[in-house]
Amino acid sequence: MLVRPKMGGYRFAHRVCSSTVEIRRLGVDDVPECMKLITDRGWTWTPEQWEMMLALGPGYGAFDSSGLLGTALTTPYPEMQAISGVLVASRAERRGIGTRLMARTLEVSPSVLYATEVGEPLYARLGFHPVGASVSYRGVFTGSAPGVSRPGTPSDVPVLAELDREVSGYTRPVLWDRLLDPSSPYDVLVSDSAVVATRPNPTGVTIGPLIAPDAAAACELLADVTAGGGDVRVDTDSPDVAAFLLENGFGKIEGGCTLMVHGAADVPGDRARYFAPASHALG
Repeated sequence: MLVRPKMGGYRFAHRVCSSTVEIRRLGVDDVPECMKLITDRGWTWTPEQWEMMLALGPGYGAFDSSGLLGTALTTPYPEMQAISGVLVASRAERRGIGTRLMARTLEVSPSVLYATEVGEPLYARLGFHPVGASVSYRGVFTGSAPGVSRPGTPSDVPVLAELDREVSGYTRPVLWDRLLDPSSPYDVLVSDSAVVATRPNPTGVTIGPLIAPDAAAACELLADVTAGGGDVRVDTDSPDVAAFLLENGFGKIEGGCTLMVHGAADVPGDRARYFAPASHALG
């Protein structure tokens, strides 16, 4: 059934288990409902993260008369889009909500996402294939800061956006505008051909992105940003960075995520220099 929204465009309503489900674009006004979904599923996103993701790209929600049933977000880059925030309320499981939302996001291709163990089978059925993985570490850094970095400023945006494009493979200067905005909750440190950022999480901060010419430089930058910084989470695929973290007060978080792509052979960029993603949501 085709439903005309109040302002522009059309939305599709689907009949699922005798309940009309409407897929529509999410807005900032939907963030409180998104946070209820986060609580239901035990995720740790903050309202500020939802607001930033919805500013960087379109997000879609599945609604019925009971409220928000599920979400899927996209962040479009010229090279490919990143998909994130794929959540289905516990009350709406096994109703095809996740599949319908993913079908909506996959109207654009190629696509990349980080899949949890629970979500990976769904993405595999939709044609995604694995190209990498990340493991999560959390702790309070016990080492000292070598002092190899300085705070980033808005004037660094052009250089850092180009460095990010070379390494991550994604053209996203708008992200760096937001990271380096003086009002941003992010902290950014830079050194020669290297950058690291932190973002708040409910218990401390999460690292990402972490770009460096080699693992030794990445570990120095990590030490600078984490020394005296309280509870820190790092998602990495580097054995050398992982060993450094385990030697300095961190422990491994069980689970991890699989990096998967759809409509492409692999992710772009020089991933040997990409020691932590901007986030699992942003690729």
